[in-house]
Amino acid sequence: MRGVYLASVWLHVLAAMTWLGGMVVFVAAVIPYFRRQPAAIKTEFLDWFGRRFRLVSWTCFAVLAVTGTFNLWARGVRLADFIRPEWHATAFGQIVLLKLTLVAAAVLLTIVHERTAAAAWARWVGRGLLLVGLAVIAAAVLLVRTL
Repeated sequence: MRGVYLASVWLHVLAAMTWLGGMVVFVAAVIPYFRRQPAAIKTEFLDWFGRRFRLVSWTCFAVLAVTGTFNLWARGVRLADFIRPEWHATAFGQIVLLKLTLVAAAVLLTIVHERTAAAAWARWVGRGLLLVGLAVIAAAVLLVRTL
């Protein structure tokens, strides 16, 4: 059982790295390069990249949902815990709820970002999504350090 749990944690971390790392590379390397390119080339690439990264992002979200659920189960968290006030009072319970709230915000921002046509608005939503993603990672670090 421990081997399955460790494999699940590994997949969880890999999916988070892929999702967040893709956004960081996009912001740090891709966008600065395309600022100097003609608008037509930039638009064509961003359309292609958006379609491709959308598939990667949603695949990562699916892997994160499955592995995250399993990882919590393996650590003894049950569905009933989410309605138990004494579980909410623990540091672990509070951080799990914080992380799940941030993940829900990331999914919502992803949906908004995908449906935003205005480039300026999409940039702001994308920046917000990156910040929320970084906050999810911070919550994950806190989570593994509470036990």
